[in-house]
Amino acid sequence: MRRPDPAILRLVVFLGSLAAVLTLLIVFRRIFQPLLLGLGLAYLFDPPVSWFERRGRSRTLGVVVLAAVLIVAAVGTLLFVIPAIGEQLDNLADRLPRYQQRIRELVKPLFDRVEARYPDEVGDLQQRFVDGLRENLPKLAGALGQRLQSLFGNVLDFVLFLLNLVFVPVFAFYLLVDWPKLKKGIVDLIPVPYRQVTLARVQEVDAAVASFLRGQLTIALVLAAINATGLVALGVPFGLVLGLISGLANMIPYMALVVGLAPALVLCWAEHQSWALLAGVIAVFGGAQLLEGTVLSPRILSKSVNLHPVWVLLAIIAGGSLFGFVGLLVAVPSAAAIQVFARHWLKLYKDSTIFGSPPPEPGGEGPAGASG
Repeated sequence: MRRPDPAILRLVVFLGSLAAVLTLLIVFRRIFQPLLLGLGLAYLFDPPVSWFERRGRSRTLGVVVLAAVLIVAAVGTLLFVIPAIGEQLDNLADRLPRYQQRIRELVKPLFDRVEARYPDEVGDLQQRFVDGLRENLPKLAGALGQRLQSLFGNVLDFVLFLLNLVFVPVFAFYLLVDWPKLKKGIVDLIPVPYRQVTLARVQEVDAAVASFLRGQLTIALVLAAINATGLVALGVPFGLVLGLISGLANMIPYMALVVGLAPALVLCWAEHQSWALLAGVIAVFGGAQLLEGTVLSPRILSKSVNLHPVWVLLAIIAGGSLFGFVGLLVAVPSAAAIQVFARHWLKLYKDSTIFGSPPPEPGGEGPAGASG
């Protein structure tokens, strides 16, 4: 009996072990979620800690300094940004009745004209809306009640949620301290014949994903500052919150226009009813997008994988649908990694004889020869 090729066995064992680990993480994702989030934070914040280590300091001290900087930033956010957001929320709540009245006064003449021209169609549409609302509202309320009960009704689940909030930074701390050892241990598990090519691909993925994530986060923070400053300067109600949210939402293609520009235009018109201020709001978002497209992205994301917006949206939808919140976090990095491997596989295919070999000569082997 012929013995199987050791190279094939090594490849099968390696791929099988990798599939088993991924399956374990997917099946028990709720248990491993804090560890995965801590791993993601460690991956994001490894460069500053490694920079600190290269200056002759210990990694532990570098992690402590990084944690202190992040804590100071969080405390500053809580002391200055959160109160400002709370004040804008209070102001918005006080002004909402007035905004509703103004919007109703603006929309009602248009609605009356449509209703006068198409009375039967408008009445039928209103009746369908009311009937649908009556039919589905109890279902929505019941589903919402069950969801809230499942989230907060079980004391143990709530305690585990709080513990997860504590465990994530703890995991991130220890993973950051032992990051070089962790990488070396993973490399040692790769079969020796495939180690060089695997490390080459992984390093390419690491460079692409790391620069993409950190670059996108940097761009999002810059745009959040620009949008928030511009909307507050224009006197847009809730401008600080809308500016911050729209800047961070820029990590998802076109989402900044949905969660930022549209609400800002509505609130600006309800408060000021000024075409000039509406043009100013559009100029703030347009200028921010122009800066992002012509200056920030070419400079910051020049070394990252150029992901098409459609590919990013599909990755986010698939990740969120399959794995929930963790899936949303790893969707774009996974899409970048897949694109790197797909590019190399496509190159291998184009360099192969399957793609580049000439068709068989007439009279030779194959269908052409058989027909002669």
